[in-house]
Amino acid sequence: MKALYFAKIDYIKSRTQLYLILLIGIIVTAIMQMSDDMPGQVGFIYGVFIAIVFATAPFGACTRKDAGFQELLPATTLQRVLGRFLFGFSLLLFGTCIGLVAAAGSYLMTGRREMVPLPVCLITFAIGLVIITAQYILFYLVGESKGGQFLSLVRMVPGMCFFFLSMKLEGAIQEDPAPAMAVIERIGGNLDSIGWISTVLSLAIMAAGILVCTRAAAKKDY
Repeated sequence: MKALYFAKIDYIKSRTQLYLILLIGIIVTAIMQMSDDMPGQVGFIYGVFIAIVFATAPFGACTRKDAGFQELLPATTLQRVLGRFLFGFSLLLFGTCIGLVAAAGSYLMTGRREMVPLPVCLITFAIGLVIITAQYILFYLVGESKGGQFLSLVRMVPGMCFFFLSMKLEGAIQEDPAPAMAVIERIGGNLDSIGWISTVLSLAIMAAGILVCTRAAAKKDY
């Protein structure tokens, strides 16, 4: 599938960022070992946050010359856009795995923290995928080769909002778990279903984003 080749090109251009994600995961795990009161979900949130930030790296690495070269490759606009989304999706999976490993490592080594529940993983992953889709739509609407002009803004603001809101929610639950327990009781046994439904909806949003970006990219004159 030609889209995989374009995803591979993005990975080649962004391989430094992949090493950074792994390094940050190791650092976060080490910090969690030294802190007695840091929840296990923090490592997971960090993994998803870093993936959101670095998922836009190919846009910053894309020059007008690079974009023109990719236009000459024997592929459709849809295949090029799909390759970019495959990069973002796989990077989010990678960041999620790093976050889970950090949380699991902290749990196994200390036994002081709870593991991240599956519904929480699914919902957080879905939120990350929606954010990455929104970022990609913004870049394609502006123009891929012009992404560097506001790369820092689009890269950092959504990710920072996700991180700080997640940490604030986590802190509020730790301080007063009663409201969270009340919500869980109201939901009943549907939390797992909510997690899976959130994931399916985020995939549908990504599919719609691919179509929007394909149409936008087809109209752009690189």
